[in-house]
Amino acid sequence: MFDKTLTTSTYIQGLHAEARALKHLESLGMICLAKRLKTPHGEIDLLMKDGETIVAAEVKYRKILENAAYSIRPPQQKRIQHALEWWISNHRDYIHRPPFQRFDVVLVCPGHDIKYYKNAWISEVPN
Repeated sequence: MFDKTLTTSTYIQGLHAEARALKHLESLGMICLAKRLKTPHGEIDLLMKDGETIVAAEVKYRKILENAAYSIRPPQQKRIQHALEWWISNHRDYIHRPPFQRFDVVLVCPGHDIKYYKNAWISEVPN
């Protein structure tokens, strides 16, 4: 049977994890462009700007940090890459000059544990 409480609880934990990740990225000087950005290719948890670089940050919440790290598989990476390409191609400022792109990961654990991976993977989607 479907447990709605578990789903709601997981959803709320995800929102809290994204808020903590956002605060962490902003403390590093990044600017938030969008949260939970939905595209035809999938969702980008946090779309950030780091200087001239557009960053798609994936946030994962797990009780054990290692479990979070292994939860971002290549198919999900590809969806995030396509989502970022879609956003860039639909953004007027980047029609003639595509920005630098980066894919970061923020792992959040209960308590105060946050692990941040800058440039967590390299895009295989051509610019």
